[in-house]
Amino acid sequence: MSANQTDPMIGRLIDGRYQVRSRIARGGMATVYLASDLRLERPVAVKIMHGHLADDENFKERFIQEARSAARLAHPNVVNVFDQGQDDESAYLVMEYLPGITLRELLQEHKVLTPDQATDILEAVLAGLAAAHKSGIVHRDLKPENVLLADDGRIKIGDFGLARAASANTATGAALLGTIAYLSPNSSPAASPTRAATSTRSASCSTRC
Repeated sequence: MSANQTDPMIGRLIDGRYQVRSRIARGGMATVYLASDLRLERPVAVKIMHGHLADDENFKERFIQEARSAARLAHPNVVNVFDQGQDDESAYLVMEYLPGITLRELLQEHKVLTPDQATDILEAVLAGLAAAHKSGIVHRDLKPENVLLADDGRIKIGDFGLARAASANTATGAALLGTIAYLSPNSSPAASPTRAATSTRSASCSTRC
């Protein structure tokens, strides 16, 4: 039996507006679904926080932070955020839907990128990160899974769920956020506060890891 057949969210109407159609991906904090925005008659991607995290205020705040951080960005290389809310016990985030694949899927299929592919992806990712940094936001979890390659050629960064304002104070020894393989040395618990260099180093790693 497929995941869509066993997932109780499939077919559900969220907040009287978003009709869930199918599952796109599942992550550590949330599951992303393809849905129809019945009000504007367009496909959207809806990220719904896992139910077992609903009672954890820290996780919920981090989830809501994604919406607030991403909503501050308006750039061709950053996934647009349309809406955020809570329906019963489900906290959700509504984003633009980009049919296509992730950079991880491209790497798995081709193993090695051509110089032109690597350049195009790096330029797009760095442009998106530059826009985020100008807004005082560091992504903190940039990896191939979060680089979206749309069928129409657009390249966008998604999942700002671990983003924090770059100006925020990060105490030494605070919880480590992000994926270990893509963290820069200055992001370790013993390092200095997070800086924009963290994301740019991750961008370079993401095209070859």
